[in-house]
Amino acid sequence: MNYHVAVTRQDEARALAETRGHELTLNVKKGSGEAGFNAAETLLAALGACILTNVNAIGAKMRLRIDAARIEFEAERRDEPPALTDIRYRLILDSPEPREKLEELHALCLKWGTVTNTVINGVTPQGELVIENP
Repeated sequence: MNYHVAVTRQDEARALAETRGHELTLNVKKGSGEAGFNAAETLLAALGACILTNVNAIGAKMRLRIDAARIEFEAERRDEPPALTDIRYRLILDSPEPREKLEELHALCLKWGTVTNTVINGVTPQGELVIENP
């Protein structure tokens, strides 16, 4: 499976991410969060979406009843060079299932997540600069 996402700067504060007919407004003005999620928050949201996707999919395969699921993140940022140096989360499940089954689900969600494995194992983006002149 391949992914294609286009992110286009709209103005000094906003960028628009697009894929498969969906749009997400992102904040691209340093020190401001008024236009939407900043890049670090978007990364954390992607990690949360990945884990919750697996809660749904793997939970269904395990025939677990999950009445509600939420994930909350906290992250520490280093300024120079800028990077997230610590990511912590709480996966909060409302479920009547035994704790052991939910712990197994949690472990499998991390093992089989595209974004979780990318963050855990790291990947070096490869890119090129393309200059367009009018």
